[in-house]
Amino acid sequence: MFIIQICITIIMIDELIKNDSLLQFLLNNSHFTKTQIDSLLLAFEYKIEGYSLGEIVKLRDSGPVTKGSYGRSLKQSKRNFSKSLYTLVLAIYLGILDVNTLNSMIELSNKLKSIKELELPPNIIEQVEDLVEEICDRVTADKVI
Repeated sequence: MFIIQICITIIMIDELIKNDSLLQFLLNNSHFTKTQIDSLLLAFEYKIEGYSLGEIVKLRDSGPVTKGSYGRSLKQSKRNFSKSLYTLVLAIYLGILDVNTLNSMIELSNKLKSIKELELPPNIIEQVEDLVEEICDRVTADKVI
């Protein structure tokens, strides 16, 4: 079982993006909108802490929103997250992603996790781009590796 833990305190997504070029890059290249990530992070962090839905909707970056609006964006983010996971499982099931490729992704993820609190190396975005491009090239046989 994989547990993904992202700790946000009172700093909201706009502040996180402003101060983290890697986060901005990853968000821009993901299936998520900023609003969906904001909702997902709030649900993940504050639900664990026992906040009520009424309290959570007041914490959105864009300001307080209705419970319905928050629920819709959270549902969209859950759907995007679920589809991303199913995409990975499908690629593994079909043999498109192999163990070596997954290990490369895990190594990069561990590296990113270990440097999250430190100043990011200047070439970290390029490293992520290179790995994603390399994996895509392996899958589509665009390049022989």
